Amino acid sequence: MIFLMIASAISQIHPCRRCWPMTTRKPLLLVTPLHGNDDDCACPDKAYVLLYEQENISVDNDCACPDRAYRLENMSPQKPLFVRQRDVHEQQLENGYHMLMSALAPNGPAVLNALAHARWQDFATPQPLKDPIDRELLEQALLQPADTTPVMKAVQAETLVAWIHITNACNLDCPYCYVRKSSARMSLETGSAALRQIFATAQKQGFRSVKLKYAGGEATLHFKLIRQLHEIASNLAQKSNIQLKEVVLSNGFRIREEDAIWLANARVKLMISLDGIGAMHDQQRPLKGGGTTFTQIEKTIDDILLPSGVIPDITLTVTHLNAAGIADAMKWILARALPFSLNFYRRNPLSIGRKELQLEEQAIIAGMEAAYQVIAENLPAQPFLNGLLDRVQAEAHSHTCGVQHNYLVIRHDGALAQCQMHLDNPLPVAENARPLELIALGPIQNISVDEKEGCRDCVFRYRCSGGCPLETYQATGRWDIRSPHCHIYQTLLPQALKLEGLRLLKTNGLLPHA
Repeated sequence: MIFLMIASAISQIHPCRRCWPMTTRKPLLLVTPLHGNDDDCACPDKAYVLLYEQENISVDNDCACPDRAYRLENMSPQKPLFVRQRDVHEQQLENGYHMLMSALAPNGPAVLNALAHARWQDFATPQPLKDPIDRELLEQALLQPADTTPVMKAVQAETLVAWIHITNACNLDCPYCYVRKSSARMSLETGSAALRQIFATAQKQGFRSVKLKYAGGEATLHFKLIRQLHEIASNLAQKSNIQLKEVVLSNGFRIREEDAIWLANARVKLMISLDGIGAMHDQQRPLKGGGTTFTQIEKTIDDILLPSGVIPDITLTVTHLNAAGIADAMKWILARALPFSLNFYRRNPLSIGRKELQLEEQAIIAGMEAAYQVIAENLPAQPFLNGLLDRVQAEAHSHTCGVQHNYLVIRHDGALAQCQMHLDNPLPVAENARPLELIALGPIQNISVDEKEGCRDCVFRYRCSGGCPLETYQATGRWDIRSPHCHIYQTLLPQALKLEGLRLLKTNGLLPHA
């Protein structure tokens, strides 16, 4: 409704929409995306804010993204006076636009034109909300009541996420894999029992949706079982009135046309791991027993998946080995308009001796910056901020992932683990204990970023939330401290946010050279 009113206002103000305004004269709000705005330029003549899309934009990877489980309190528009939020990251973009993101922003950064930015600056001294744009600034947490401090209040998560470990077997031999390989696989009986328990837990605990991640090993080695579990899960979801989301995590080497057609018809998402182009990928994700894999995966994507209507999410694991090749991988990904996520290698007991994989700060930063330059030259239309940096999300969140809160890992034998990296450490069975109670008592401590030393005053704290807790603990022996990769985050996050700001301008026809 808001968008329709805004679009109507734009057409009445300037129907031609073919000029480039050097100045603006009146206040106006634009909420992206501007559907139907396919001209070279736009010509609004009011102050406005471009907002990160409110819809859920998610890219799947191994980890369980945190469900937004908080609300912002003490932000009532009924207060008499307001001031600028004290914790705001700001960058100047092209043509007088400014990208602003409050630490408390609900949905990532906002782009302000000159008049909107000037109005925000007025709140350096306490002001009442009087202009139409003021409430929008408040909604983006760029303003706050002058007499109170906003606080984040925890609420019930909406989605229960479960890793369904189909098998320990795999046809690849990746050096950083955390799965101890064997021929062991999940039986239909074990999977059925696990699904019944998952949906019973979701009902009892008030979750609105369940997300299943079929994984391994290589889950597609047992595609028949995936189909069977999907049917069971679909029936349980229908009976319990719970929304079902599903994704298959795969290396992409063994997906047949009939599998792709089934994925498309069943509306089950697919995630494929791709760590570079050609030899760069092959050295990090070789075939079991030796051999290359990139050519076959490229053929699978180009000749099987895309023609079948399956758009895979691409996840790229960044190590010291492939950091220099990330930019080439991004060119390949963007040429196919595929969703993507860039994730850091995490040490585990099976890879701890592989020193060549360990993240070297300057190499990682240089490789990521080169990839960002490729993205800047080929800005996608859809939001991509959630995939630009390991464990970073545009939406505000206080915990890095769902571990200890709304995430279950079901091993092939039905045992429960806190995290897929703890498959070798299943939780002890307690009589009559609920699954979420067991994971809450497990050894991994996924605490709030507000409790982490070095994070509490950082403007980016609710985007990275201190990094992977397990990685931090392995490096420092502490759960309550910032990530060992904090400097990488501090260096790259401003660049990632700028890319999103430029994308917002491009999407709305406000980059004249785009």
